[in-house]
Amino acid sequence: MHRIITLTTDFGLTDEFVGVMKGIILTHAPLVRIVDLSHQIPPQDIRRASLLLNAAYQYFPADTIHLAVVDPGVGSARLLILVRAAGHLFLGPDNGLFTPLYAEEIFEAAYAVECREFFLQPISPTFHGRDILAPVAARLATGLAVSAVGRQLDRQKLVHLAIPPVQREPGRIIGEVLTTDHFGNLTTNITRTDLQQLAIEGNNVVTTINTRHIRGIRAAYAEVGPGELLCLFNSRAYLEVAINLGNAARLLAAGPGAQIELSPAAPIIHKME
Repeated sequence: MHRIITLTTDFGLTDEFVGVMKGIILTHAPLVRIVDLSHQIPPQDIRRASLLLNAAYQYFPADTIHLAVVDPGVGSARLLILVRAAGHLFLGPDNGLFTPLYAEEIFEAAYAVECREFFLQPISPTFHGRDILAPVAARLATGLAVSAVGRQLDRQKLVHLAIPPVQREPGRIIGEVLTTDHFGNLTTNITRTDLQQLAIEGNNVVTTINTRHIRGIRAAYAEVGPGELLCLFNSRAYLEVAINLGNAARLLAAGPGAQIELSPAAPIIHKME
């Protein structure tokens, strides 16, 4: 079976950068299959790329190579690394991009990318995706041993991206927005487990964000009318604030870092006629 390489970058598609990386890969591994996860990561948004990779990799066959270049520190002393986790390979900068993969139950090993014999020369200080990562990914796809990439690294010494913890107080949960997607939906750091610990049913929860109150947790966007706000657990299993056929980020003037609170809703009192 031919190896798969996925690509995730913040390069966009206006310039030649993505195409050139594919050209390098195909020069050295012409039978490889390349899958674009995204090239529309907001510039330098490491957290957004990290969340995307963590949500996507599990749907690929084992031994897929995931090449990610969201690298504000390109050309600096930061390391380029190869991580083996959950039966997959992840190649990119050591800047926190692969933080979810460092969980003890799925992490296998990490290596510094030091196999200079495979790098393109001369090496540009601003395009390591082309000159280092793409050729190394191609060599891995054609049989280069993981251990041949470079020295092994201590998991604890890798750069870990800080993910804000959910705060739990009597009768409420306080979280924050982690990222927004193409539709303007707001993904938070709150999970179903957090809601269960609040010990109330989803229909009796009120979510507050930027002074707006949203009652209930829905299963799908279409459970409310067009233009209405709603909360649901999205495909990444995080609580999301959305608008059916609308843009929640724009309406709420909210983005990464915005606070969100879950608390029990006041009971609805039905008046007797």
